[in-house]
Amino acid sequence: MAIKNKTEKNTEEQSIEQLFNQTSSNSFDIVTLIISIAKYWYWFVIAGFIALGLAYVKNKSWTPTYITTTTVLIETSKNGLGTNFANNSMVSANNKTFNNQMLMYQSYDFISRVVDSMKITNEIYIKHKFKNTVLYKNAPVAINTDYIASNAYGLEFKIKGIDEENYEVSFMGNDYIQPFALNGKYDEEIQHALFYATISKTNFFVYPTYEYHFRFISKNQLVNLYRGSMSSKIIMEGASVIEIAVVGKVAERDLDFLNILNNKFFEENLERKNTTAEQSIDFLAEQISIMQDSIDSSGSALNSFQASTGLYSTQDESTSKNKSLQDLANQISQLELRRKHLSSLSKSLDTSDGEITADPTAFNVSSPPLVAFITEYNMLVREMNLLGESNPRYSKNKTRIAEVKGNIKNLLRTLESTIDLEAKDVNGRYNKVYAELKNRPKQERELMTREKKYQINETYHNYLLQKRTESQIQKASNTADNLVIDNPRLIGVTNAGDRQSVYVFYLLIGFLIPLVYIICKELLFKYSVQSREEVEKITQLPIIGTIEKSKKKEEIVVKHFPRSSFTEGFRNLRSRMEYIAQKEKPISMLLTSTEPQDGKTFIALNMASIYEISNARTVVVDFDLRRPALSRSLGVDKNKGVSNYLIGQVDLDDIIVHSEEYNFDILPAGVIPPNPSELVRTDKTKELINTLLERYDYVILDCSPVGLVSDAHYLAKLVDVLLFVVRNQKTNRNFLKYTIKELKEDNVENIAVVYNDVNIKDGYYGMKRYYGKSSYYLKHNSYYHEE
Repeated sequence: MAIKNKTEKNTEEQSIEQLFNQTSSNSFDIVTLIISIAKYWYWFVIAGFIALGLAYVKNKSWTPTYITTTTVLIETSKNGLGTNFANNSMVSANNKTFNNQMLMYQSYDFISRVVDSMKITNEIYIKHKFKNTVLYKNAPVAINTDYIASNAYGLEFKIKGIDEENYEVSFMGNDYIQPFALNGKYDEEIQHALFYATISKTNFFVYPTYEYHFRFISKNQLVNLYRGSMSSKIIMEGASVIEIAVVGKVAERDLDFLNILNNKFFEENLERKNTTAEQSIDFLAEQISIMQDSIDSSGSALNSFQASTGLYSTQDESTSKNKSLQDLANQISQLELRRKHLSSLSKSLDTSDGEITADPTAFNVSSPPLVAFITEYNMLVREMNLLGESNPRYSKNKTRIAEVKGNIKNLLRTLESTIDLEAKDVNGRYNKVYAELKNRPKQERELMTREKKYQINETYHNYLLQKRTESQIQKASNTADNLVIDNPRLIGVTNAGDRQSVYVFYLLIGFLIPLVYIICKELLFKYSVQSREEVEKITQLPIIGTIEKSKKKEEIVVKHFPRSSFTEGFRNLRSRMEYIAQKEKPISMLLTSTEPQDGKTFIALNMASIYEISNARTVVVDFDLRRPALSRSLGVDKNKGVSNYLIGQVDLDDIIVHSEEYNFDILPAGVIPPNPSELVRTDKTKELINTLLERYDYVILDCSPVGLVSDAHYLAKLVDVLLFVVRNQKTNRNFLKYTIKELKEDNVENIAVVYNDVNIKDGYYGMKRYYGKSSYYLKHNSYYHEE
């Protein structure tokens, strides 16, 4: 080889130094990903066509999903139980009442009553190839059922018109029910084990024939359908206006549902208010009946006394005092009525756990705290009816109800005590006025006594009549607290743009699936090295040669195909060896790898052949004293070689084999020793290499894999260059990283990488698109096992 001038040599040495220091900061190889995607372009084309086909089928089955809404004003009760007093507790109670009414709208029991009013037991529809169209109010027939078996719900039946008088109902059958076909006449009951039904014509009946399908819908199915499709929201913060929306496939049915929902809610609200008035009326009627008996008794006694004495009225001078007695009697009557009402309210708390419908304000019981407690109590009772026992709020509400009930009872006792004090004061004043009349004649005083009793009873009776009239007027004028602001209406379709977006969505999924597969296949789940750039990132070492994948059967391809691109790769490797070794010949080099079958023996033989072409004296030494692949490949004598020389059995000249065919010398491994590592580490090894360097220009040592055994660690310190062979799509990347790290920690210098088995069709970086074979050390016949 010609010697270059000094300037050129310095320049190339700098380039070699840069090659040694080459690093990469990128952790993700976007170029590799792009190449991988481009390699499988046809996958994306196929996936795109499949996605478009699925999107087409999906769009053919598209049915609109409608949104129907209604807007409702929810007010607090006007009967006294929801009056908004100027304190925070009452404001909070009213807010809770509002929230509870929103919950009632969506409660299972309430929607169940709405569904009962809708009277829907079946669904008739037209069955198309990809979808069904429900006929809610425009079906040709109406199906009225007297009996539906539990296992009939959800089954699909077909009804087919035969003529104007007859029809056929059929079922295709399933794993549990045999198929059947029944003929029937319109307006006459047809019976089967699954149902008893009467089928009648509607205004949409078409002659001569028709064919539709129907299925029975249970009450529970409808309730769950609407509970799942309903939603409510507050229109504006601070306002008690809510919007209730239903999303469904049958808009007319949803509109009917919302109309009935509002009507039923208002009816029940008005019913609760009327119940309050009715209870007041019943209470007053009971008291009036009692007082009527007292009036009759006291009036009869007064009449008898007047008839027997002939005295019919007191003197005029006592008229003013009688007027005072009348007023005081009226006050006593009112206090007695309030006391009885509070007593009745207390008894109702002891005998019932339901809502308190009695209105204390109707009997002049002015107590904002009592009204607040009753409002909270009713709110908690309603909420308890909406919750199940498994709900965590159930036990909490139950405890709070007991507390509020106790507070109401304590407050009722306090109010009763207050009324008793007022009554004691009024009675005292009454007795004082009455005592001033004691100087009247005896018969006149007795008449006054009888008149007093009669007047008190009459006053009480009139007061009760007045209150009953007020309650009756209140009941007659009661209206629901809620008001429909916007009647139920259809506002739009939720999936109007679905048919366009389905194509986009399916295409995205269609492209994403092969993309994810390629990333997993090529980058994530490949454990072997896939490119030159990846090897550079892992090893942080220069790659001085890239060897093309050879399909030739010959072991030494260079000799037989000197003008091939394969041989050109070895020429490039040969030209760079002097710069790696930092010296001219003689040069010693050691070939090793992480694991067997990476191609180090193949590289060693072809390296020797390329040197032989340049007429350099070359020797190849088989230092793999465990599995001597080189000796086996060339078919040389295995009975004497390096191992025999190292133990002193033979001389060097006795083991050198000269090949006339390849024109380079060979040192076979010899007999496999029991202790190869110890044998390699003797001084004889160093002596052997030095002697060979005196005789040859190039000494090539083929050694055991450094990733598995330690022989190469010692030999690397005795040679000029360590050539580390990495095989494309074979060498395990993690094993490679670990092995290189060990060599660097051992301060092994002059390491260079030879990237082997690169498919030229995949480009310089060796990006072949199939999974690499399992790593050698994972196989059963590992390096430590005989084949």
